[in-house]
Amino acid sequence: MTQLDFAVRVMTESDLPAVAEIEAGVFTDWYRANRKPQDPLPERSLDSLRYTTSLDPEANLVAIAADGAMVGFILARTWGRVGWFGTFGVPTQLQGLGVGSTLVDHVLGYLRPRADIIGLETMPESGPNLGLYTRAGFSVTFPTTIMELSLVRTADRYNGLPADELRMLGAADSGARRRAMVGIRDISAALLPGLDYSSEVAACEKHELGDTFLVEGPSGSLDGFAVLRTVPFRSRDTSGRGYIHVLAIRPGADERAVLVDLLRQVWCRGASLGLTQILTGINGRYRDATALLLESGFRGVRAAIRMASADSLPDAFTVGAGVNLSRWAG
Repeated sequence: MTQLDFAVRVMTESDLPAVAEIEAGVFTDWYRANRKPQDPLPERSLDSLRYTTSLDPEANLVAIAADGAMVGFILARTWGRVGWFGTFGVPTQLQGLGVGSTLVDHVLGYLRPRADIIGLETMPESGPNLGLYTRAGFSVTFPTTIMELSLVRTADRYNGLPADELRMLGAADSGARRRAMVGIRDISAALLPGLDYSSEVAACEKHELGDTFLVEGPSGSLDGFAVLRTVPFRSRDTSGRGYIHVLAIRPGADERAVLVDLLRQVWCRGASLGLTQILTGINGRYRDATALLLESGFRGVRAAIRMASADSLPDAFTVGAGVNLSRWAG
């Protein structure tokens, strides 16, 4: 098969417009081929790409052809000792020329020294991607269910919380913020060895993409937190959707009570901003949490497949306890 002459380098600020253009084109083509007729997707906003690439700047790569044109990109990040990559795109007409596999090889070279668990999520319809990732040493672990909470349908359940009772990280004083970040690191590691959501929380706050809500236990320690992303990733997004980007509850805490508290805060903030739906993702590794979300008013809307490298810690391949909402996709 013909190969393309290109080189891989670290993504820069000046690359972001081309990344946004390629990403929108690739996913428009994919939706048209695999799911339903699709108008061209709006491009991702440059602000959202700045946030995404801020966590691990050297992990975000582009492929540049000999004539200077961008022919692919890959995004990646680490959460402590957990690393993952995606979104990842090569223009449809250039797929099969070695760009994708080379980008994956390069991003794995970045992640392997830094992470004990390395993974990704892909669409179940993406047979070519499943083949690519399998050849790269990845195995299917658990499905991720993307779930939706209607703020209208669940109004009777979650409304009535005064806005001044929201416990948001951004409104805390410096001492309370430091204690909250310690609690976020502790909860993360208790859910999955090496996991640390604190960098993700800090990036969402820094780039003003939403709010982080906190629930403390009787002793004053952090029992749970949720990051609600309220700023759309795509330009001209009028869907009225917000996203619970991360939600985690300390193992041993009263999971139902903490989840309801977090959802009441999310509902109040989302409704005040005019949102009508909240989406999130829950990986099947946390089997009991999926049932808990369904009981809390969520419904499943679609699924993704989570894969992990064969040399990842065994925890990536075994069922775990607790509530840990997040996606290995960004």
